[in-house]
Amino acid sequence: MRILVTGARGFVGSHLLPHLLSAGHEAAGLDIEHGDLARSMPEAGPADAVIHLAGRSSVMESWQNPAAFYEANVLGTVQVLEYCRRTGARMILVSSYVYGRPRYLPVDEDHALEAFNPYGHSKILAEEAARYYAAAFGVPLAVVRPFNLYGPGQREDFLIPTLIRQVLDPARQRVEVMDTRPRRDFLYVADFADLLERLAASQRQGVYNAGSGASTGIGELVRLLCELAGTDKPLADAGRPRPDEVLDMYASVEKARRELGWEPRTPLREGLALTLAAWKR
Repeated sequence: MRILVTGARGFVGSHLLPHLLSAGHEAAGLDIEHGDLARSMPEAGPADAVIHLAGRSSVMESWQNPAAFYEANVLGTVQVLEYCRRTGARMILVSSYVYGRPRYLPVDEDHALEAFNPYGHSKILAEEAARYYAAAFGVPLAVVRPFNLYGPGQREDFLIPTLIRQVLDPARQRVEVMDTRPRRDFLYVADFADLLERLAASQRQGVYNAGSGASTGIGELVRLLCELAGTDKPLADAGRPRPDEVLDMYASVEKARRELGWEPRTPLREGLALTLAAWKR
């Protein structure tokens, strides 16, 4: 298949593009140097599917400049949908932080959507635009909702890179976080790339969660990272919890397992070891 990836030089895209090529697909990438996607779709030849990764992703930054997030994440998605409408390509939209406070666990694809920040709201609106194009213009659509991704190359302001930096810093006597209580569902980025490839190669439509199917606390993350790094640092709580913090969140991935034959293959300890090794390099 010919697969077009937007945001190809980002965290997920840098893992996905080589994975698609190794799986035998013809893969091409678009990124910011090709133009501002929110304003116009860069020139791209025909594709069987588009995996749309491009956009802004920092929750903290979305509070400071919400308009930029709506522009990038909503208008950028519409530009890609227009390309799919013109060319007949399938749209695979990557969307996250849309479930809000869980009403039950594990969270499945039928869970209600709720925005807790401008970033999450921009992704909900992007999903709505995509569903409209699917209904009104017949654009084949799949939405993938990853939970907490991690792996080599992730930006330093995300949780696991923040912990690794503190674990490896010889000047730091402890690992400090804003709040030690939250538990999250962590998925290694290579497993996510595998899910996206399977979905692109199929004709499946609809919504799919991407996660490990279990939650892990910050204390366990720090313990594993310290073991892997050969150090022993205590975990300190700065006592600055975020308003309306969600204390536990993990995904049901039964739909992806049942319909795509996918399951997460990288245990947390192994994924952290790979991430730690890449950080040291």
